[in-house]
Amino acid sequence: MKQRPTGVTVLAVVAAVVGVLVLLGAGAWWRASDHLVWLPNIHAERFIALVLLVVGICELVLAYGAWMLRPWSWTFGVVLQIILVVLAVLQLGRSDAVRHIITIVIAGVTLWYLATPKVRAAFGQSWPRD
Repeated sequence: MKQRPTGVTVLAVVAAVVGVLVLLGAGAWWRASDHLVWLPNIHAERFIALVLLVVGICELVLAYGAWMLRPWSWTFGVVLQIILVVLAVLQLGRSDAVRHIITIVIAGVTLWYLATPKVRAAFGQSWPRD
């Protein structure tokens, strides 16, 4: 069994916690649909709940893959972080910019960490020139 780097353990635990919290948020948005009368016939809150459901499941999948050092989870983690950066950049002008900047910084640091040779090797990834 390969030795899991400490940072990957932290990544897996944080992804699991975030996944559970996002799933709880999805449930709250879904239940809120009966109480948001200011959104008649749109049900945007249900769409938000479904998006949060997908994000929460993705976080839990990433947590499992990182914990088990599955090779596919490295790619999954990179793609998920890129998606988070793109979504945060698109939201910069719409709401609390500080929150989105923090998301961009955390995702950027996570991408940098995933790109380090030790972490790539732990996931069985090699550099293109290897």
